[in-house]
Amino acid sequence: MILNQAVILCGGQGKRLNYLTKNTPKPLLKVNGIPFIEYLIKNLSRHGIKEIILLCGYLGEKFVSKYHNKYFLDVKIICIKETKELGTGGAVINAFKKLDKAFYLLNGDTYFDVNLNLLSSQFNSKKYDMMMCCAELRSNISRYSKINLDKLTIKSINNKNKSRYINSGLYIFKKKIFRLKTKKKSLEDTILPKIINRKKAQGFVVKNAQDIFIDIGIPKDFRRSSLFLKKNLIKPAIFFVRDGTINKNLEYVYQKEKIVWNKNVFNAIKILNQNCYVFIITNQSGIGRGFYTEKHMVKLHNWMNHQLRKKGAHIDDFFYAPYFKYSKINKFKKNKNLRKPSSGMINLCKKKWSIYEKKSFIIGDSDVDIDLARKINYRYFKVNFGENLEIISRKILKIVTKQ
Repeated sequence: MILNQAVILCGGQGKRLNYLTKNTPKPLLKVNGIPFIEYLIKNLSRHGIKEIILLCGYLGEKFVSKYHNKYFLDVKIICIKETKELGTGGAVINAFKKLDKAFYLLNGDTYFDVNLNLLSSQFNSKKYDMMMCCAELRSNISRYSKINLDKLTIKSINNKNKSRYINSGLYIFKKKIFRLKTKKKSLEDTILPKIINRKKAQGFVVKNAQDIFIDIGIPKDFRRSSLFLKKNLIKPAIFFVRDGTINKNLEYVYQKEKIVWNKNVFNAIKILNQNCYVFIITNQSGIGRGFYTEKHMVKLHNWMNHQLRKKGAHIDDFFYAPYFKYSKINKFKKNKNLRKPSSGMINLCKKKWSIYEKKSFIIGDSDVDIDLARKINYRYFKVNFGENLEIISRKILKIVTKQ
C-alpha cells in the first residue's frame, strides 16, 4: 500500500511546558530556529507524502496563517481549525471529508525517525483497520501507554502492563474508522479500544527506538530536542549512479518501459533507508541533446520512486546533469560542473541535506564514478549490472552503523 496523505494532530494546549506555550502551540515552538512541525513536514516529504492536514485547536489561527493552502517542500498543507474542543478522535472525525481511504496519523509534538514506506508496505489492510507503530524504549516509559502484542495483533493498550513497547503516536488508519456521527471523542480512550477489541489493530514494532524517538511534551525532552534533531538529521549519504547501477544502461533512458531494474535493488535501498539518505545522481546529456525534456526525466524519477515505495523503499532525492556542450538550448551549455566526474550534483545535495560525509558512499559502474569519489574523498563501490546490490548495501550498513 502506498500512502500519500498524513494527518497531524496539533490541537493540544501543551500545559506541561508552562510559559513556553502561553502564546505558541507546541508544534510551532522553535527548535534550532525552526518550528518543530517543519521537521515533521520535511520527514514526511522525503517519504513521498503529497498532502498534509493539520488538525488545529489551541491557537489554531497561527497554523492557518502560516501554512493553510500553501506548499512546503512540494507538499500541500491544509489546516482544519476546530470551533470547539473535540478531542483527538473528534478532530479526525471533523476532517472526514478531506481524508484519503488510508492515511498516516501522527502527533504534532513527536518525531519518530522510521521508514514510513516500510510501515505502509507491511500494513495488512485486508485483515486490519489500522496499524500502530510501537516503539521499544529502554527508559522514561512511565508516561506512555504500553502495548501488548500477540504476534502482529495488538491485544491491549494501557499504562499498567510491563511491556517495553509504547504507543509512539504514529499510525496508519483506514478512513472508514472515522465515519461516526458524534464528533467529540478521544482517540486513545474511545476509538482505539474498540478497534483492539475487534482484533483489527496491527502492531509494527521498532526495536531500540530510544535514539530515534522524541516527544517534546515535557520541559526535559523539549530541552534535549535541539541535540536530538541535529543528530538525527545528519546521516551518511549513499549516492547511487542511476544507469548501469540502479537500472540497465540502455542509453538515454527516459521512459519507464526502458527501465530494467538491477538485481535486488528494492531490498538494497530499503536496507539503507533507515540509517542513511539515499540519492540518485545521473548524467543526462540526452536533455541537452534534445532527445527528451526535463519533464520527461522528472516523470520517470517519480515513477521509479513509486515502484520503490510499493516495496517499502524510497529515494530521498534525485540529481541530474543535463549539460551538453553543443546543445541548441543555451541553458544546457552551462553548469558543466554538474556533470560527473565534477562534483556539482553532490554540492547541490549538500546544500539541501545534512550529510555525514565521512561515512558517505558513491555506488557506480564506471571510471567516471571512481574519479568523482576520489575528488571528494568518498568511499566507493563499483557495481556490474546483474550484481546483487543487496550484498553491497549490507556491507555499507555495517560500516555506517559501526561506532
